Amino acid sequence: MFFTIKLSLGIFIDMVRLYTMKECPFCDDMKKQLTENEVKFVELDINDAKNKVEFTKIKEISNADSVPILLVGKRILVPERSFRTIKEGAEITKKILDGKL
Repeated sequence: MFFTIKLSLGIFIDMVRLYTMKECPFCDDMKKQLTENEVKFVELDINDAKNKVEFTKIKEISNADSVPILLVGKRILVPERSFRTIKEGAEITKKILDGKL
């Protein structure tokens, strides 16, 4: 299940945004998987004050309660709903970027 959003956040929607938090092994694994799949991304720590407004909006739209969360274009990918494994999340991201989804 993907969530499509209307962006009024003033962010570039042609890049992958990865919402993470420190000391999150799943977040570290997602960064590794995206890198291995040659996916360029911007990492945003959800506990950093400068990312609060953006993450709050993403959280409201997706009703997500865990990280890592991916914003790929206008699609939000959420653990346990959009992907079951970190590897699957990275593969779905790559397919979206390649125009295959």
